[in-house]
Amino acid sequence: MGMGGNLLFNMPERILERLFDSPIKVKLLKLFLRNSNKQFLLSEIIRKTQERRGAVKKQVKGLEDIKLIQVRRVKASKKKEVTGGLYYSVNPNFDFYPELQSLVLKSSPTSKEKMLKRLMKIGRIKMALISGVFLNSENYRVDLFLVGDDLSQKKLRTFLADMEAEVGKEIEYAAMETKEFDYRFHMFDRFVRDVLEKPHEKLLNRLKFV
Repeated sequence: MGMGGNLLFNMPERILERLFDSPIKVKLLKLFLRNSNKQFLLSEIIRKTQERRGAVKKQVKGLEDIKLIQVRRVKASKKKEVTGGLYYSVNPNFDFYPELQSLVLKSSPTSKEKMLKRLMKIGRIKMALISGVFLNSENYRVDLFLVGDDLSQKKLRTFLADMEAEVGKEIEYAAMETKEFDYRFHMFDRFVRDVLEKPHEKLLNRLKFV
């Protein structure tokens, strides 16, 4: 039995039921466990998960009840540009924190087929390359690299927001027109070379020279 199996075997049933009882909660687990050093206002959690306020509030309370999430009140500070309110963060002292974080980080962030299908609607995509969070890799320059023409910035922003809600982490990306990529590739541009040399997977490649 692997690590995930051991985690599920050892974890008390009531905690298991609370952790995996809804898709929204899975989004919350990804958000908090992929951003273990960050704290969020409820409004930020709602925006990042793209779910209804009431549903998010209920699920956050459930994770708080089993002590996976901790909350603290912060005073507003104009000088430090801090917004006052209740801030939520993951509790590193949660009994199964290391195992749970490992389980979430090693899980497949999203369907590659679904990603490509949506990417093709953004414009005339010539190459779509994924790395970083999509491959659970820490050695990367960007999570998503696109080469294509007539890219809709509005559709791209919507796509990124949806992916970030599903993955639970801000996505680092870069997009280039085919002509610019062709030039930079053949000029041995450092950034382009780094992207191509780091661990990655091409969801699509219609460029014959790469």
